[in-house]
Amino acid sequence: MNALSEKVFLKLEMPNNQNRKSDRDKIFKALKEKYDNVTIPYNIIKKLYPMCREANFEITVTLVKRDYDWVVTEVEPGDTTSRNYGLCVDLGSTTVIMRFVDLTTGDIILEESIFNKQIAFGEDILNRIFYTRNSKEKLHEIHKATTDTFKELIDIISEKTGVTGKDISIMTVAGNTTMIHFLLDIDPWTIFQTPYTPVFNQTSFIKAEEIDIPINGYVYCFPSVANYFGGDIVSGMLYTEIHKRQEISAFIDIGTNGELVMGNEDFLVAVAGAAGPALEGGISKFGMRARKGAIDTIKIIDNKIKYTTIEDGKPLGICGSGIVDLLAEMFLNGWVDFSGVIKKGASENIIEADGQLAVEYAKKEESGNDQSLIFTQSDINQFLKTKSAAHTMVAFLLEEVGLTLDDLEDFYVAGAFGTHLDVEAAVTIGMYPDLERSKMHCPGNASLKGAYKLLMNRNLLEDVDDIAERIHYIGLEDAKDFIGKMRAASFLPHTDLDNYPTVKAKLIERGIL
Repeated sequence: MNALSEKVFLKLEMPNNQNRKSDRDKIFKALKEKYDNVTIPYNIIKKLYPMCREANFEITVTLVKRDYDWVVTEVEPGDTTSRNYGLCVDLGSTTVIMRFVDLTTGDIILEESIFNKQIAFGEDILNRIFYTRNSKEKLHEIHKATTDTFKELIDIISEKTGVTGKDISIMTVAGNTTMIHFLLDIDPWTIFQTPYTPVFNQTSFIKAEEIDIPINGYVYCFPSVANYFGGDIVSGMLYTEIHKRQEISAFIDIGTNGELVMGNEDFLVAVAGAAGPALEGGISKFGMRARKGAIDTIKIIDNKIKYTTIEDGKPLGICGSGIVDLLAEMFLNGWVDFSGVIKKGASENIIEADGQLAVEYAKKEESGNDQSLIFTQSDINQFLKTKSAAHTMVAFLLEEVGLTLDDLEDFYVAGAFGTHLDVEAAVTIGMYPDLERSKMHCPGNASLKGAYKLLMNRNLLEDVDDIAERIHYIGLEDAKDFIGKMRAASFLPHTDLDNYPTVKAKLIERGIL
């Protein structure tokens, strides 16, 4: 294993008249045989007496590999090398996911997730930023909400495994630029104020107690690249390794923000922007996150809606993957036209509600909240803005670097949304390009997987820095005719249907064209 943290059992010579080296120097000399540039901090030196003598100088030393040295984080009596643990975290604005890992074997012992307690200060990141503006006290409130989220996850892990923070020496964290600012109690206002420059992009290793994280070691935050391009995407790229390949690949993650990077071993270019709450169902009255009772898949069979829900719960609303399915199926069955306008009378599921046409995807008597679940024309219009943004980022970046879709060997759709989303449905509405399906990959939570990968391989620290430094980021505020391109992409699947040959074939087969 080449984990970021290691434990070493040392049997040192007891003090005597022939060997009068200090306790600290004995440890330092023993470690130098294997580890270059070891740092033994003051708080560790304070622990050496009387512990070393009481243990007959048979001790276990815990070290964390930082950028330029190994730092000792703990010294314990006896051999405790079998108990060495780490954490890796995907710090999302909505959900925080934490993995508990045995660093001696690489085994993932436990994975837990809870909602980010920052939500109490606003569902949208921008609301949280405005809440903290010009107030150190309010900034600290959100910082505390973030660390309280971490603490709750660590408590859950401790309750289930019996392992406390004392036995955890390292944590890797991947999150967007704003989330890392909040975690470190640093004002993120400059991220959203022209010229949109963060206070920092890289922090390297931070002592956990300095940011009130209850582990006995260090926290490593993946570096960001720009205001909208965070360490979560750098982590995802580390996992997929597109930066090492000869072939050109694209990596897209659409959540609260939408980020896209394209390139290979020779170049990396990126673009990003706010995507909003659409993909978490936030645009609709009955939109919801992917949890029990959320409709996550939809098919229209014999002009009737058939759906599934998460954990087979009674339907309470619809999440992002369900929305994509709904729009794709409505389009392929002639319930909406190319501009996304609902066709009155196309189905008995199409009703009038709130002064506009809507599709009723679950009737009052079958829902879990005794309400008719609907998706309105306004909801469709809002969602089309998000899907057109995703399409336009790809089209814009290809144009910027002088490539076409045919030049892409692989297209990675990362994140929780990409995991649950039906690729065919996303292509049908024009959210994703109409590529050969063998080229499209859904790696799942690449951010978390990259954080785990680094946790278990310290040699990748240089790769992380290399990725962040090599990316040429293009701000959309400087993009030419981006709005015009978005308008063209706001149709289903696009104004130029020739860009979507497989969708065109389906429409011809169904007699819609």
